Amino acid sequence: MMYFYPQIKTFTMKKIALFLLIFAVLACETDKKNLPTVLTLNLQNNQATKAVVRGSDFEQTIAIPSGEIKVSDTLDIKYNGYYDLYLNREKTTMYLEKGSDVFVNINADEFHQSITYTKELAGENNYLAKKFLLDGQKLNYQALYRADENDFLTGINLHKNVYDSLMTEYTIENKDFIASEKKEIRYAHATALTNYQEYHRYFMNDKDFTVSEEFYNSIKDLKFDDTTAFRNSVAYQQLLNAHFSRLAAERAEKQEEYNQAIGYLTEVDNGLPDGYAKNKLMANYLEFGLRPDESLEQTYAIYKESNPDKESLEKITARYDQLKDLTKGNPSPTFNYENHEGGTTSLADLKGQYVYMDIWATWCGPCIAEIPSLKLVEEEYAAKNIKFVSISIDTPEDYEKWKQFVKERNLGGMQLMADNNWESKFIKDYGVIGIPRFILVDPEGKIVTADAPRPSDEKLRKILDELI
Repeated sequence: MMYFYPQIKTFTMKKIALFLLIFAVLACETDKKNLPTVLTLNLQNNQATKAVVRGSDFEQTIAIPSGEIKVSDTLDIKYNGYYDLYLNREKTTMYLEKGSDVFVNINADEFHQSITYTKELAGENNYLAKKFLLDGQKLNYQALYRADENDFLTGINLHKNVYDSLMTEYTIENKDFIASEKKEIRYAHATALTNYQEYHRYFMNDKDFTVSEEFYNSIKDLKFDDTTAFRNSVAYQQLLNAHFSRLAAERAEKQEEYNQAIGYLTEVDNGLPDGYAKNKLMANYLEFGLRPDESLEQTYAIYKESNPDKESLEKITARYDQLKDLTKGNPSPTFNYENHEGGTTSLADLKGQYVYMDIWATWCGPCIAEIPSLKLVEEEYAAKNIKFVSISIDTPEDYEKWKQFVKERNLGGMQLMADNNWESKFIKDYGVIGIPRFILVDPEGKIVTADAPRPSDEKLRKILDELI
């Protein structure tokens, strides 16, 4: 038996050494997971005074002292995953892990084209930067949604394959990132599928278009109540928003008087448990979707009873309190603004007539897209008891641009300019947070609708025909 002792001793020492090595590695990994992430920005041609990192229940501002080229900061992130980096109006998505050391080079004059990463997670983040560029260069979403069903499916499947090839090109071995990115790609693919019917109808002006029965088969196995994925994935958040919007739209088609806002909130309330995901979807929707119409009270009640968090409830309640004074029959806020033809025009000057107001700006693409339809409506109702008033919220710097734009486009109606763009009292009193915005007031100066249909919407003519 003594013969075997040296071998046993050697074998035991090897096991101890191996154990200590494994323990040391695990200890390092554990320590790393408890360390903050270090983000270093190497900036060229930068004018921003701060950078903001946001995502996965995290937000941090990084001050950029004037003249500094390189700035670093520690980020105490809670989760490994995707985060957005903002510099002024530019944004890029990064993948961060706890304890990682991430270094990014950015030339502000060529923001997305210049982004390169070194040090840790370089392959993962250089892949994400290239993926963004490919989206802009290769994918024409409008053309894709205009395509018929078969061509659309072919197009998005080809695009998905491009991402897979790109990941191989960057030889990424990070298993956690690969798993996350494959999910992101699938969520984005599913979102495109979910949006297709609605977007195709819009772009092709075909309200009767319907996808085939088997169109959604490839996403039937997806979970639409994964609250963990919702916290960690912007793509999944977009998917859930599209999913619940589709469910609400489908129900609206079956019920003529079905309200889209009530429908969306009801679908989210029934489809998700109380908590972060439900609250975020509802609050984000109501930021723009809470409207001063006949559905206001019910819409607010659904949200209030959904067990929202205190901060979001206070924000939505403040919006509700503002809008409830803008419902039908309430006195309209007033204005007295410069008229393009000279002098000023007030709402009181138009008493005795219906007034259809268009809140717009020369920089607003959707506003400009409504101009041809607005001209047609003005012509059709020229002999009726209604005035058409366009109120620009352009900044003082764009005053001459506004004057020239009205003249060159031969805009009709009354062309007025607000006295303080977004901060104008009339604009704030009406709770305008997005344009174009249309408002209809009766001859007594009372609100008919504070969120009227656009000129391109056939519902506008129906409302006007009933009133005038």
